[in-house]
Amino acid sequence: MNPTSSLRDATWLRPDIARAFGLMLLICFAALAASIPWTDPARHVAGDFAAFWTAANFAIQGDLAAAYGARGSEAVAAVFGPGIYAPLFYPPTALLIWLPFAFLPFAAAAALWLTGTGIAYLAAVRKIACGHLAILAAFPSVALCGLYGQNSLLSAALLAGAAVTLDQRPIVAGALLGCLAYKPQLAILAPLLLAVAGRWHAFVSAAVTAASLVAASALAFGVEPWLAFISGLPAAKAWFTEGAPGFGMFASPYAAMRLLGASAGTAWAAQTVAGVAAVAGMLWLARRRPGGAAEISAMVVATGFCVPSLGEYDLVIFAVPAAWLAAEAVRNGWLPYERVGLAVLYLAPLFISGTEAHGVPVAPVALAALAYLVGRRVALGLPVYTSAPSPRRYSVSTSASPFTPPLIRRRTPATSPSSASGLQPAAAQK
Repeated sequence: MNPTSSLRDATWLRPDIARAFGLMLLICFAALAASIPWTDPARHVAGDFAAFWTAANFAIQGDLAAAYGARGSEAVAAVFGPGIYAPLFYPPTALLIWLPFAFLPFAAAAALWLTGTGIAYLAAVRKIACGHLAILAAFPSVALCGLYGQNSLLSAALLAGAAVTLDQRPIVAGALLGCLAYKPQLAILAPLLLAVAGRWHAFVSAAVTAASLVAASALAFGVEPWLAFISGLPAAKAWFTEGAPGFGMFASPYAAMRLLGASAGTAWAAQTVAGVAAVAGMLWLARRRPGGAAEISAMVVATGFCVPSLGEYDLVIFAVPAAWLAAEAVRNGWLPYERVGLAVLYLAPLFISGTEAHGVPVAPVALAALAYLVGRRVALGLPVYTSAPSPRRYSVSTSASPFTPPLIRRRTPATSPSSASGLQPAAAQK
C-alpha cells in the first residue's frame, strides 16, 4: 500500500476498528480511575465540582455572595483538606443548575452530576453523527471532565443541541444557547453569529433566555451575589492570565505563548490576532448560511481562539464540529486526509497535558487543524444537511465510517449494491 494513499484516504480506519479502539480506551480510563487511590492518593477527584457544590450550599443558606471570596475557598478546603483553592468564578445563573445538588452528600452529588451531564453529552452529540457510544464516550476530554468534575459536558450538550435544532427549531436552538449564560465565555460569539446569519428567531430566543436566567437568579439569590461576582472578575482574570494553576492547564493561544516563555503583552497580541482571524472566518461562513450545524461548529472553533481561559477539559466542546465533519463526510464523501485528521484530533487531548507540562503547546495547533477542516468543507461548497446523500466528489462509501448521520439512516436502494457493500460508486471508478 502506498504510504501517502494510506494517510490520504485512510480506508483502514474502518468502523469496527474505531469501535474496538473506543472500547479499549474506555477500559483503560476506567482502570486508571480505579487506581487513583493507590497511584495518586493526593489527587482531588472532581475538585472543580467542589466549588460548585459548596456554592450551592451557600445559596441554600441564603449567603451565596460568600462563595465569591475567601469563605468560598475555605469551604472547598473543608471538603478536601488544606490547600490553595480558587473561589467561585461562575455567575449566579450557574447556581440555578447546581442548587439541587446541595441536598446530596458531596460524593453522591458529584457522581450524579457527571452521570447526568455525560448522558446529555452522548445524547446530543449522537444526534449530529450517530457514532458508536464507545467512540463518543472514550473521547479523552470526557475523561478529563470526569477527573476535574467540570461542567464542559453540559456545555457540549447545549452546543450540540443548538447545532441540530437551529435549522428546523430556531427558538429551541436559541434557548439552548441562552442557557450558556451559566458559562457565558462559551457563548460570547453566539449573538454575532446569529445576527450575521440572519437567524433572528434564534437570536431573540437566546437573548430572552439569558435575560430570564439573570432575572431568575437575581430573584432567587438577591443582587449581592451579582455584585460579588462582578467585583471578583479581576481576581478571576489574574488567576487565569497569571497561570495560577499552571499555563499547561489551558488550551488557548495566550497560554501557549506563555508556555513558550513570551511576555504577557506578546501573549495577548497573539491571542488577539488569533481571535480576530477566527471571528473573521466564522463571519465568512455565517454569511454563506451552510446550515445550522456547520454554523454552530464554526462558532465553537472560533470560540476556542477567543477565550484565553479555555481549559483543557473544555476541549470536549470540539466534539461538536468533529461530529459534524464526520456526518458530512458520510453524506458527501471523505475529503483527502480528513479521516486521519479527525483521528489525530480525537487523540490530541491524550497528549496535550503531557506535552504542555513540558512547555510544548499542542492545543492551538490541533484547534487550527480543526478550523482548517471545517473551513475547507464549507469552502468546497459541498451540500450540507440534505435529506439524502448527494453525489459525492470523492470515491468512498457512506458505510465506511463509524458515524451514520440520522438524516440518512434509511434502506439502501436495491439499485445501489456498491454503496451497501462499501465499494466505490460506478461514476467514481472511471
